[in-house]
Amino acid sequence: MILFKNIDYLNEDFEWIKNVNIIIKDNKIDQIIDDVEKIDLSKCDSIIEGKNKLVIPGMFNMHSHVPMTLLRGYGEGLNLQDWLYTRIFPFEDTLTAEEVYYGALLGISEFLSSGTVSFSDMYMRLQGLIQAVDESGIKANLTNAAVGMKPDLRYTDDPSYQEEKYLLDFIKSNPETTVRADAGIHAEYTSTPQLVEQVIQFAKENNLMLQIHISETEKEHLECQERQNGMTPVEYFDSLGAFEQKCILAHCIYTTDNDLDILKDKGAVLVHNPASNFKLGSGFANIRKWLDNGNHVCLGTDGAASNNDLDIFQEMRLAALLSNGLHRDANSITPVEMLKITSINGALAQNRLTSGYIKEGFDADLLVIDLDTPNMQPIYDLPTNLVYSLNQKNIYLTMVNGKILYQENEFKTIDIEKVKTEVKRIQKDKLHFFA
Repeated sequence: MILFKNIDYLNEDFEWIKNVNIIIKDNKIDQIIDDVEKIDLSKCDSIIEGKNKLVIPGMFNMHSHVPMTLLRGYGEGLNLQDWLYTRIFPFEDTLTAEEVYYGALLGISEFLSSGTVSFSDMYMRLQGLIQAVDESGIKANLTNAAVGMKPDLRYTDDPSYQEEKYLLDFIKSNPETTVRADAGIHAEYTSTPQLVEQVIQFAKENNLMLQIHISETEKEHLECQERQNGMTPVEYFDSLGAFEQKCILAHCIYTTDNDLDILKDKGAVLVHNPASNFKLGSGFANIRKWLDNGNHVCLGTDGAASNNDLDIFQEMRLAALLSNGLHRDANSITPVEMLKITSINGALAQNRLTSGYIKEGFDADLLVIDLDTPNMQPIYDLPTNLVYSLNQKNIYLTMVNGKILYQENEFKTIDIEKVKTEVKRIQKDKLHFFA
């Protein structure tokens, strides 16, 4: 049993509740008690003093490619299509499962130290990514998204299918794992209708959600209309039945009003990735419009190769600033809306229905924030400070499923020095190979 003693927290309405005691037991938020005298302290395995600290829900990074930490800073100054085809895809073709494992651990360490407790990810060499997630204790929904343009390609003959089967078998054999399986389609421009239909059928048979890149660039959006008889990417995937499964859709920058209505009616999740979209010159999404239309909106960093960090709080700040500037409205996205988009909205999107709030009976997926730092003082409005002022140094502790994975700059489940050494070795090997 872990006790957070005399600590503040954000309740379900994201209101600042002061000086309570939070008991963590059996991976859950067991009790929230006002009077510490009612607690038998002798039963506590650990007591964490809460002076000048705040418990908030852990954040959900809903679109990432976490092993792409290995490509951070590689392929700079290119727009998306040139970046993918001249730099990223050739590099990724050389990766081994072991290299993906170390790249994933590097990214997961960045997640944990900057406030992410769960993420959705599409990447290849899933064995390495699964191992990294399982060992670290972070939560994740994973897929190897299908890619293939050959007309006769069968999904069951594609390497991504074999990796998806491995993922499902791993979860079945390890029921306590924090890993969950999704299915994935990379994008309209990297797959045939036949392949898409086969992946959708696989998702239906295994009751999986789908992860897809959609309308990330204007070029992609317009060329899809040329290829698919005037249909937008959303209309195209809808015509093939993709949205009969729950879908996590990354980017969605160029979605039309009709697209947004389709996605609302089908319950699809739209993931905003402002830093990556800005960095690659792709454009930016109007998430105020998404919210006003009733769409399910979440936030993601994308990969470190196009961001170039994985700090979800920095992504929140950028998303809020962008919306305010776009609409010339200083309250276009309120801080509380931004916090909900990144916490409870993400939990619901991943079907992790007992996460996303600080609430008795919910999973203990939470952050402890240090408020006693110059950048967080004074506090007139706490949610505003969390969105606009907080930085990585304020993350005192990250807990997932009741286990402390990060505390005071220490990773509890990751040998970070070994990871950094291995990543430097991989970098050296790749530079030699591509030379």
